[in-house]
Amino acid sequence: MPNFNFTVDTRPMANSIDNVASHVDGTTAAVVAMQTAVVVAEAEGAKKICSNINLGFYSLIRSQISQKIAFHKSKADAKITELQQQTLSLTGIKSRMEKDYMLITSRYVKLFEGLNKSLRTRIFEIDRPLINLLFKHILPIGNRQKRLTGVPCTSPGEIVVGSQEISISSIRLHAKKHLYELSGFISDSENQKRLIGSILANEKVDQPSGKYIPIVIAESTGFLLKGPQWTITCPRINENTQAAIESHMYSSLSSLRWEENATANSERVTQEFLALVDQSPLPNRQKKQMHELYKKLPRINSCSRDRV
Repeated sequence: MPNFNFTVDTRPMANSIDNVASHVDGTTAAVVAMQTAVVVAEAEGAKKICSNINLGFYSLIRSQISQKIAFHKSKADAKITELQQQTLSLTGIKSRMEKDYMLITSRYVKLFEGLNKSLRTRIFEIDRPLINLLFKHILPIGNRQKRLTGVPCTSPGEIVVGSQEISISSIRLHAKKHLYELSGFISDSENQKRLIGSILANEKVDQPSGKYIPIVIAESTGFLLKGPQWTITCPRINENTQAAIESHMYSSLSSLRWEENATANSERVTQEFLALVDQSPLPNRQKKQMHELYKKLPRINSCSRDRV
């Protein structure tokens, strides 16, 4: 059987295998790098997702807390406004009750004073001679014994001493009364000085400055003179300043206009007018007639002038 010997050159295959090995190593390095990048990307993605979830949860909780704060704040503001309105209404009720109390008190005081005067007059008229004897003769004699210094009826050696002691005691009594009045006057003067010192401002004015002064402007229509009549009232200040204010106001009357406000002050004006009528010394018939005439008048609207 014949034998054949062939010589095969394996160097190209070896070179090819070497090239394949380098490429496999590059592929392995690329796979490792890709795996590392994937792991890093997954970690960064997970971290970003966690941070976004935390931020969203924090924003949600914060928005809910902000909504609750706004709700409770609006509720508290509404309660505060309601309490302020109730305070104003209670203050108005208190002032009206005080005025009603003072009005009722003045009525009853005047009623009882009238009853006392009428009873005193009737009692005096019961026995006029006895009353005249008491007030015209007995009381002056008693006052004379109390006020004048008496002279004791003693022996001649004791007249001077006794009269001097009585005179000295009377002088001491009057001196004590005068000293008490002087001490009261001095105390009142010191209190007045302290009061004036607390009111006055202890400051130096180097240059002119503006001050607000309240002024009342009243418009009326007379029965004899046709057309409006003006009355300007301001506090008691310097005559020159008061004259300047009145002159300025009279010159500005044409540019001013009335602004009607709410009619809440109509009841207050009515109460003040009725109080003045009831406190006046007029007969009851005239007071009653004034009440009836006032009720027939149209209701008064409260108005105010523009600021100047």
